Order: sequence, then structure tokens, then C-alpha cells
Amino acid sequence: MSPQTEDRVVRTYAGWFNERRVFAFNLTPVAFISLAVIVIITLAIMYTAGVPAALMIGGTALLLWLPLIISVGDKSAYEALLLGRQWGRQRRKAQHIYRAGPLSNQAGGRSRLPGIGADTELWWALDKFGNRFGFVRMPSTHQYTVTLRCRVGGAAGNDQELIDSFVGSWANFLAGLGQVGNIAAMAVTVETLPETGERAQANLAAITDPGAPAEALAIMAERIAAADNTGYRVHSRISITFDATTPAQRKDPMLAAAVIGNQLPVFYGQLAHCNVTALPMSDTEISATVRRAYDPASESDIESALARGDYVSDWADAGPITAEETKDTYLHDSGCSRVWVMRTPPSGFPTERVLLGLLAPNSSVPRKRITLIFRPYSPGDAAKTVEGDFKSAVGKVNTARGIASAQAGLELEASSAARVAEARGHGLVRMSMVVTATCLDENDLDALEPEMKALASGARLNLRPAYRHQAAAYLSGLAVAGVLLPDHATIPKSLRA
Repeated sequence: MSPQTEDRVVRTYAGWFNERRVFAFNLTPVAFISLAVIVIITLAIMYTAGVPAALMIGGTALLLWLPLIISVGDKSAYEALLLGRQWGRQRRKAQHIYRAGPLSNQAGGRSRLPGIGADTELWWALDKFGNRFGFVRMPSTHQYTVTLRCRVGGAAGNDQELIDSFVGSWANFLAGLGQVGNIAAMAVTVETLPETGERAQANLAAITDPGAPAEALAIMAERIAAADNTGYRVHSRISITFDATTPAQRKDPMLAAAVIGNQLPVFYGQLAHCNVTALPMSDTEISATVRRAYDPASESDIESALARGDYVSDWADAGPITAEETKDTYLHDSGCSRVWVMRTPPSGFPTERVLLGLLAPNSSVPRKRITLIFRPYSPGDAAKTVEGDFKSAVGKVNTARGIASAQAGLELEASSAARVAEARGHGLVRMSMVVTATCLDENDLDALEPEMKALASGARLNLRPAYRHQAAAYLSGLAVAGVLLPDHATIPKSLRA
């Protein structure tokens, strides 16, 4: 242990900001260009057809333009309106209800993943070290997702200087993702579940010798009986989504697997510097993870099968038998879930322990899953992004007044710091978070919400329910299927806020 000094600097982490391009009057590029076109057309009509015609046409165009600048939450009025229409159409056609299995009209009587994950495929291959890894293919986006099972060393017993070095190594790891040309995203998932005791019982049974003395067998029998379903366990995993960079990789998953298999050992070594031991999950483990998520009542049987090395489920049967989505709730087989998405990252200048309370097991929320999604920029795109953000922040400062001016000043400081950091070689990533709480009884969901709000408040997070897209957000929070919600958006970018 190193001696503690009173003048040790406490490291804090901040500097994130919303990527947003604004022109004059704090308008987005689409809104500004649309307004300019309306003004030009109105003036042209006024000189050719007279003032009344110009006022009528220009006024109508202006009314159609106003929803672009009217905000409903974090969405434009057009975006909110279109999402409401899509949700209403989905309800009328009963598309929010999913039925699968032998008695359904699903092809082959299978129970595939619902919605976005319906066309996914699960393959397996070997990495350069001979480890078997499963990877999920998303044909619609030509992407492949590999999931690594992680054991996190944690901060207990480590000096603060060593913890700071782990954080620095993690920053280097994130920065390096942008330098790899075929990585679309990386998701870090920390899942807490009630302990079933099956793994401990299987491990104890495996090391018990039937020919041992009676006293030793009696002690082992007591230990096996004591390994019951008390306490909680934490599952950590990292899912890396790769882009298929060539037409051949888009058509043949095994060509992509050969490239991915050569890259994976590099990630093992980089994560080891972050105090994380990572190994790839097999295709069987990935299917079991998804099956357990949709049917939490089967956790004990699945844990027992995995401990024995038995086969659990095919990918085509890993989805739910029945599922139903409401505005703020997702019902799936034996589970009921509510999904929140991050609206703003931790406020202020937090330390590396800011998410500790949210990630730790909690008896009030026995089943919860926190997924951080990072989408890296390439070095060239990062430079263009920070320069664009800095220019937009400068323009916003010059046009804002009052309280808005103070907020614009803070955004300018953040964008300026990011600009300097990028110039020094730091990486730039887009970050989002999906938080899921699951219980076995729908009536318990409302009781979980105050506790989840308290955990989010303790982490300085601003979360909001994933209204009208609970099923898609739930699948995105699982991460193993490689569902990146922005890639499946149904609203054109030109109509978004």
C-alpha cells in the first residue's frame, strides 16, 4: 500500500456534450434552410402575383415549418406526431402483441426474437487462440456482434493510483475502437440477478470424490445443501458490433468471422490492462442468456444446464413464446420489464464511482440490467465533429441572451475542451445508456420505479421511460443481438429535433 498524502488530487470526469449543429437564431440546419427557402419563395410570389397571394402561400408554408422548431421533450413536433401515428397504427393492427411456439403461425413453430431481432442469425467460429465464440448476424445492417464474458476485478484493495491507471487504460481502449475501421459500436452490460445456487452446487459436486472418507463427504454434503438461492450474482459482458466492410463479408458470415477471430485476442489483452478478464461467449451461452432474459422463471434450470455443460436452446427458440408491449411496460413470458433510456449523462464533475450504486446488487430491484453503448468516431470524423460543435457553440453564444447565454457558455467550454482533447490524441465516442428492471409480477413494476429513480438520482443521471418502444429498447439493452436503435429509426433525420 502506498502512503496516503493529504495533497492527492481527486480525479473527476466530465466534458460530454450533445452533438448539435445550429445556425443563426439557434436553428438547426434543416430549419434554417427551410426558413430561408420560404422567405425567398414568398418574396418571389409577392413581386409576381401580389401581396395577398404571397401572404397566403407564405403563411401556409410558415405554419408547416413551425413544427420543426417546436420541441416536445427532446423531439420535434413532427417527430412526436409521426411516432404517435406509428404507435396507434401498431396498436390497431395488434402488432404490439407477439405469439410464437408450436401452436402459433410462426414458421416451423419456432420462437424467434420479436421485432428488430426477427431476422438475426447465430453463428460460431474459432478465434486465433482456438476459443469458440458465437456471433450474431444482423442482415439488415450487415453487422456482426460478438459478446465477451467478463470478470471485473473491481476497486477493492487497490490504491487510488492503480484505480486511476485502470480508468486511463479504459479511456485508451475506447479511443482505440475508433482506430479500428470495422467497429460500429461496443456495449458494456452489467446484469444483477438473484442467486439460484445451481452453479455453486455443480462446482461442489464436481470436486467431491465418492471414495473420500465419510467425514469429508458429510462436510461437502453440508456445503452443497448450504448453496441455496440466497444473495445475488453479477453478470458482466461486453458486446462488440463489427461492420462487414466488403461485399464478400456481407454475403458470407465465415469470411467476417475469420477477420473478427484475428481481432478478438487484441481486445482480451487491452481489457486485461483495465483489470477485466474477458473471454468470448459461445453460441450456446449467448442463446441461454437471451432465453433467461425473456423467461426469468427458468433461471434455475438454465443455470443448472450451463453448469453441466448441457445444451440449452437454439437461437431460433431463444425468444419469448408470448410478449406484449404497452406504452411504458414490456410483458414477456414469465417476466415483466420496464426500460429507461438516458436523457443526460451524469451531471457535474463525478468520480469513477458515480455509477457504483446503480450497478451494485439491490434487494429492492433483484433483476436489473444496465447497458452502456459506445459508438466510436474514426479519427477523421472526430476532428470534423469537434470543430463543428465548437463553431455551433460559438454561434449560440453570440445569439443567446439571459439564462440561455449562461447555458451556451457552458456548452462552449465543453466543446472547446473536447476540441483540445481530440487534438492531443484522445478518442471521441457517442454514448448512450439503457436501464432495464425486471420482475415476475406486473404489479411489482410500479413499486420498483421509485427505487430506480433513487438509484438514477444517486448516479446523477436523468433517465426517462422508453415510451412506445419498450420492446426495441429491451432488445437493445440485451446487447448480444447487436441492436443499435439509431440504425433502425423510422423518422427521417430532416424531421428530428
